[in-house]
Amino acid sequence: MNAPRPVWLTYGRSLAGVVAAGAILRLGLLARQPLGYDEDFTAAVVTRPFGEMIEAVSRDSGPPLFYAVEWLIAHVGADPWALRLVPALAGIALIPLLAALGRRVAGDAAGLWAAAVAAFLPATVLMSLNARMYAPAGTLVVAALLLGCRALETPTWRSQLGRWIAYGLVAAAAAWTDYFAVPALLGGLLALTFLRPPGRTLARATLATGAAIASLGAWFLVAGEQFAHAGEGFWVQPLDASGAGTLAQLFAGPPVNAGVPGSGMLVTLQGIAILAGLTALVAAAAWIRSAGSAAARRVGFMLVACSGVVMLVLASLWRPLFEARYVGVMVMPLFALAGVGLAALPRRLAALTLLAMAVPSLALGATITHPETEALLPDIESRVGPVDLVAADPDHYLVLLSEGSPELRERLHVLAAGPPPWYYGTAAYPNDAVISVVPADVIQSGGAVFWVASPDAPPPELPAGYRMTYQRCGIDACLTVFEPSP
Repeated sequence: MNAPRPVWLTYGRSLAGVVAAGAILRLGLLARQPLGYDEDFTAAVVTRPFGEMIEAVSRDSGPPLFYAVEWLIAHVGADPWALRLVPALAGIALIPLLAALGRRVAGDAAGLWAAAVAAFLPATVLMSLNARMYAPAGTLVVAALLLGCRALETPTWRSQLGRWIAYGLVAAAAAWTDYFAVPALLGGLLALTFLRPPGRTLARATLATGAAIASLGAWFLVAGEQFAHAGEGFWVQPLDASGAGTLAQLFAGPPVNAGVPGSGMLVTLQGIAILAGLTALVAAAAWIRSAGSAAARRVGFMLVACSGVVMLVLASLWRPLFEARYVGVMVMPLFALAGVGLAALPRRLAALTLLAMAVPSLALGATITHPETEALLPDIESRVGPVDLVAADPDHYLVLLSEGSPELRERLHVLAAGPPPWYYGTAAYPNDAVISVVPADVIQSGGAVFWVASPDAPPPELPAGYRMTYQRCGIDACLTVFEPSP
């Protein structure tokens, strides 16, 4: 490992500095991106009355805890930065939690480098800037794993009781935040088993984990419609060579659309981040060879804690689910191992490797990569009249629904040949959202059609005589106005 820190620079002070840097990065980028990547569903449902929100969520594909917390936040503010605040705070909390995992494996230096990986890796940063449940779920899974370790280390049943209760509550919160926390928790339980605790202690761990997961049964009494999605199509691709791209996103974050300005440079930076992450893991593997059997056992514990991914792979043989955001909830301990690897490298090389993670994070967070649907709204609002139709494809509809004025929402529909698949967030659609033709009253009144879609989307089916009179495009979003010929 590297040379010791100066006496005045304690572990606690060093960790506080890393946490502060990670917090500044996340909070500074919180409002940079427009809504996108399923954030529109969050925005569409959390601004409704609580009962209506729960009803919509129960017909989608997730548990309700994240939405309930976001619903509270939305009563303070529903701007993108407000909706991302909970994931950002979860991402900040992840930093000291991964530090604790790294410290368990290889001491203070490994803990601090693990914290730095959590603070600056593109995948963890961008997950923290997404108004979805993955960052909170991943943080809760790591917290549960640490609580389980502490409970195993407690010598008496009386002392263990409080820690197992805390473990069970945090594990239940993870399961109620994201279903993909369930295989992650099972992986954590296997990791606790790997430590070979006494039989009674292991039984308590199993009981607490089982109770946490079983508590979802109460939700399924309300959300039975979600089971219908199991027999329907899904957007995740079958498990094949594309799985390598999914694994790469665990370091680099989501893929960058080719239409984003500077996309080539951003993809190059993502490649550098992937190389940096792999360098850290290779260094960790090299360290294990010289660190002895006890260290190897601690590393084995961390790897087993990520074994929920194996369960996801097996499930994907039946139904494709191997997607980077889902996998990310299960592999947080891997980032702690990357910290172990950085601690084993010469300090300058470790700092350069960390810089190769931080620079892509800053570039990807500061560059607009989400669809600029919101940026089209002022143009639409200023032009649309009471007899016009605002039509959108499924990719852009929910942003307009959540961000548009009441007057715009009255004229807003999805114009499509048939009902969109459920994974477009149709649980948040009003009853009359989808139409297959331009309404007769729009045609009879000579109304215009404001079409919002991706730049490469085919134009909608329009009545005879309608022609394009205006177009404005942003990143992955275009407004095209069609009007009847004079």
